[in-house]
Amino acid sequence: MQELERQVPHTNQLIHQTCYTTTLCLFSALESLPLHQVKELQQILRHRNPNSLPALIYAAASAAEDEDAAKTAPPTVTVLEHRVRRLEAELENHDEGAKHSLRAMEQRFHSVKKQRVEGESSAAGIKPWMSQVQTLEAELQQVKEAHQTKEKSLGEQIESLQQQLKNRPPQQAQPSPGRHQRQAEAAFGVRIERLNHELATKTRTIQELSRTVERLQRERRSMLSVPKSRTKTLSKTYQPTVFSGRNVVHFLLKTKILYLPFSKCNTCSPQSVSQQSAEQLSSIQTEHLRVLDQLCATHALEHSSSKVAEQANRINSQEVRLHPSQLEQLQGAKEALVTSRTRESALQRQLSRLLKELKEAKEAQSPEVKLLCSLERKLVTMELRHQHREKELTQVIGGSRQMLEANQQSEVEHWKHLAQDKSRELEAFRLELDSILDILRHLQRQGVHLVPNSELHAPWVRV
Repeated sequence: MQELERQVPHTNQLIHQTCYTTTLCLFSALESLPLHQVKELQQILRHRNPNSLPALIYAAASAAEDEDAAKTAPPTVTVLEHRVRRLEAELENHDEGAKHSLRAMEQRFHSVKKQRVEGESSAAGIKPWMSQVQTLEAELQQVKEAHQTKEKSLGEQIESLQQQLKNRPPQQAQPSPGRHQRQAEAAFGVRIERLNHELATKTRTIQELSRTVERLQRERRSMLSVPKSRTKTLSKTYQPTVFSGRNVVHFLLKTKILYLPFSKCNTCSPQSVSQQSAEQLSSIQTEHLRVLDQLCATHALEHSSSKVAEQANRINSQEVRLHPSQLEQLQGAKEALVTSRTRESALQRQLSRLLKELKEAKEAQSPEVKLLCSLERKLVTMELRHQHREKELTQVIGGSRQMLEANQQSEVEHWKHLAQDKSRELEAFRLELDSILDILRHLQRQGVHLVPNSELHAPWVRV
């Protein structure tokens, strides 16, 4: 039983080491991959989770494009997608099986511990418990070996798939990401942040579990040393559900490894990806140190007897709570300053290099090229002059047209007035003529004989 309890933190450490090594391998492999292969892997993940929000947004935005791409995709891509899906399903099944086996082992361990505490008074029952402990240790070793072999096989399959993706010929460049793809990437970022928070909570639960294991060990030692305090230790109940979420951290790490590079490699360079991974590692380390300080402070508070130690531990715990936020803010400001300085220096170097290249190109020009450049400048100046002259001509023509229109309008008005005067004169002459004709008709009715033109000077004769 003691050996089994000693092996529990060792197994946890092995699991953390394997997760860390796998994360480093995957990060290095993803940094070496080109952009189009990363996008293909991201598309595979969308096919894996078709009911997620980013996958639905992406499918609603580019359903037709996905159908065309699926029609024109080579068969090797489909084969690799099926293999990746199969491997992911096997990994999930393996995780579920490992979780169930660990829960069963914990339940059996708890039952064995209860039986050992209850039958500790009888010395005759030690041998069967030792045999059960040995069998449990053998089963734990078998499960551990099976887990390691399966992890090795899955890692080899993933490396072979990555090698096949590297050996594939480069395809055509994909278009720039649209609005829906950016929304999907933002959703992936939110999900990654949530997973990071869950990872932090799970690390805290692991540390709490390690603390409970240490406390149980201390209780066991005290129980073995002082048999009278057995009733006191039995009052501290052991909760079997505390160890139920041990394998969740491993699963969250794998999901983080799968989702984090695919959502950020589309817009980030390898340097930025490495910088972000370093930032995340430093934040995790600071969180780990903070939790360790809190554990130390709580342990000291629980086991200290003097009031001075309690007050000192309380002050230390308050300082531990205050310092991480300030350190995080300071670290973020320093990182932003460093990135801005590096960006400014890179831009200055690029500007100086471009100016130098421009100067060298101007100096290295042949006389024919210089003559051609001078001719181009002359042509540009001539075109500008021509445009200016055209503008002036259009202005002059527009002014002359306005003057001609004004003159024509004045002449029309003059002739109109003249015609109106003539029409008035004709109207007056017609009226006079009508009055003369009326007088002549009146004279004819009175019997006056009009003299012809030959007898114009003779007197009139009344009939």
